[in-house]
Parts: sequence; structure tokens; C-alpha cells
Amino acid sequence: MLSIIERDTTNALDAFRVTVGTTAAAIASAFYPCKRGVGLKADVGNSGTIYIGPSDVTAGTTAATDGWPLAAGEELFLPLDDPRAVFAVASAASQQLHVVVV
Repeated sequence: MLSIIERDTTNALDAFRVTVGTTAAAIASAFYPCKRGVGLKADVGNSGTIYIGPSDVTAGTTAATDGWPLAAGEELFLPLDDPRAVFAVASAASQQLHVVVV
């Protein structure tokens, strides 16, 4: 059986770090071209939890809007085409979130 695997020949990749506070904010203000998605990793030195979700994401305070929790060192990959759709809020000020856009 022959399988055809799609290959991305544009080699688009961008990586950056954002500081996440206790107010929900988009992780990116500029458009980054995404073909595969957005990878997120909470810095291993973080003392709090970062919550990932839509613009109304909350940090463990409201069951209906609490985001996906990332403790220190945890990661998440989202198959999205625009990182501006991803919002983050933290349980403590000045948490670091590493982002890779592929």
C-alpha cells in the first residue's frame, strides 16, 4: 500500500516567549503564518499555573470559562492557523510561556 504524506516545503517556523499575568490576554498581537499549529510550554521555573483558552479564559475561578491548565514544564499543541486566537491567564503574575508556531 502506498501512502502519500504531505510535506510542508515552506519551512515556516517562529518561536518566542511571552509573560503571562493575571489578566487574560492574547499570546500574540501580530499575525504569524501557521500551517500546522501553535505549541505552548509553561516555563519550568514558573511558580503558578497558566490557563489557555479563548478570550474569556479564567484562571481556575469559574468552571464554565477555566482554561486548559499548564503547570511548570507542561506543554500543549493546538492545531490552529492563527496564534492570535489563543489567550492565556495565570494564577500568579509574571509567568513565562514559550510559544512555537509551525
